[in-house]
Amino acid sequence: MTNLGHLYESGHGVPQDYQKAKDWFEKGVAAGDGLAMSSLGYMYDSGLGLPQDYQKAKDLFEKGAAAGDGLAMTNLGALYASGHGVPQDYLKAKDWYEKGAAAGDGLAMHNLGALYGSGQGVPKDYEKAKDWYEKGAAAGNARAMNNLGLLYERGRGVPQDYQKAEDWYEKAAAAGQPVAMTNLGILYEYGRGVPKDYQKAKEWYEKGAAAGDERAKDLLRALNRKR
Repeated sequence: MTNLGHLYESGHGVPQDYQKAKDWFEKGVAAGDGLAMSSLGYMYDSGLGLPQDYQKAKDLFEKGAAAGDGLAMTNLGALYASGHGVPQDYLKAKDWYEKGAAAGDGLAMHNLGALYGSGQGVPKDYEKAKDWYEKGAAAGNARAMNNLGLLYERGRGVPQDYQKAEDWYEKAAAAGQPVAMTNLGILYEYGRGVPKDYQKAKEWYEKGAAAGDERAKDLLRALNRKR
């Protein structure tokens, strides 16, 4: 049921239809499926095909978390981090992310890395950020792969290493991460760890832009003015 909902939500193999997605997720919720609870909660959280409703999202995420779904735990943490429908509380966000990470959710691991990288609710600690990003990357989270690349590019918590930055950006880009595509373009535009190559920079910016990264569009326009 839940998998059918995801097909209709994404439009993979069927015409995209948020109402049908919602209907299938609701059937999954009625059957006690934690992932269905998380998925329907996400639709309310993001206003995807229905009115945005943070309270309904929170209720569904809490049900999903109680059913053991790691993504629901992570999504609850994200509500507390953003203050959507609840008072902003980074400590509660951290607690839920840790529960999500313990349940194996790669996004939770990424989000913990982001808390330590930014110092939100915890002391800023790039080494802990790196540890969590590595765990998230091992769990397949593309955002964690990209952020590992950023740490190596900037030398935060690790020795600066453009080659490792490129390697992580390429892994993230291969997993469909738009920001990583843009970051590869920057390496080629400025010759950081790779030969300066405006054509390759252009190609990566185009990929990032096509994948939805707005910054890539700005960088592509600026690059075209330089050539």
